[in-house]
Amino acid sequence: MKLEFTAITMVRGEEDVVFASCLHHLRLGFDRLIVLSHIEHDFLGECVAELRERYPEKEVAFVEIEDEKGFSGRKADYINGALELYLKKDCYNVVYGFDADEFLTFKKGLTVKDFYAAFAQRFPGEENLKRFYFRLPWINVICQESIAYQEDLEGKLLEAEYWSLGEEASDTKALFVYRQSHRLHMGYHWLMAKQDGAVLEPEPEIMDFAREWEACIYHLPLRSVEQFFARIGNYVSSAAKQEKHNRLSQFFIDNPHINRQHFFEMCIAPEPSYPSYEALKQDMGPAIEEMVLMAFTKLMVKPRIDIGRALLPANQ
Repeated sequence: MKLEFTAITMVRGEEDVVFASCLHHLRLGFDRLIVLSHIEHDFLGECVAELRERYPEKEVAFVEIEDEKGFSGRKADYINGALELYLKKDCYNVVYGFDADEFLTFKKGLTVKDFYAAFAQRFPGEENLKRFYFRLPWINVICQESIAYQEDLEGKLLEAEYWSLGEEASDTKALFVYRQSHRLHMGYHWLMAKQDGAVLEPEPEIMDFAREWEACIYHLPLRSVEQFFARIGNYVSSAAKQEKHNRLSQFFIDNPHINRQHFFEMCIAPEPSYPSYEALKQDMGPAIEEMVLMAFTKLMVKPRIDIGRALLPANQ
């Protein structure tokens, strides 16, 4: 039976990175890209038009979502509804869900189709198709150069050099063969059974294969001080709609001695800003232990590894 490869993302804003991310995944070998646009459609529409022009042989779907109040509770329904709508029923479908600041990668220069072909060679036969389910590690990376926060239709971040902060403990980003009995949880990016919501666990032998291929997701959480400030603003907006508990902005309100720009600069410094988490907590206070904040503060203590141009260049 025929096999197709589909990547799906839901985006609001992130004009500095979204085109690079979508371009990256099309170049990685996906046949179809489903872009769900939440509220802010204009620039994302330009991105889709440019991608369609560059890749006329691929399907780039664009869905505008105007839903605002209570949206977070329906996000998974939009994601899984789009998969039901766009995936072909007469073939097997390899699916990957990503955020705009995430980049799926394999061994240097290899594609998702190379990865699948090697899997099929290692685990032959149609009965092994359902075993094609991976939860891939998430690796935070920091851009070594300053790139202005602006609308980008060139994919500038693909040309940059990066520091890696090493593999994260969570490995939740799902790459899988689609099945009607499961649904993709876009928040955590894992698979869950439709019937009872149980989380589907990948087999250890299958995950060993992924490690051989150095399969992972590079995550660009902080790219510029403007993007960081915009992110804080988004937390404020979400909290006002009671969709997200806004600890990030509240932290700066409660701790006026901590400058937001200096906080950002410590996150992206070429060397760790603190020798340990205890030293960081002693300087900033116990409120820094809140989970939302730890997504940023861990960038201040982890050692950097120079990985160079880790993403395929935009002109390749």
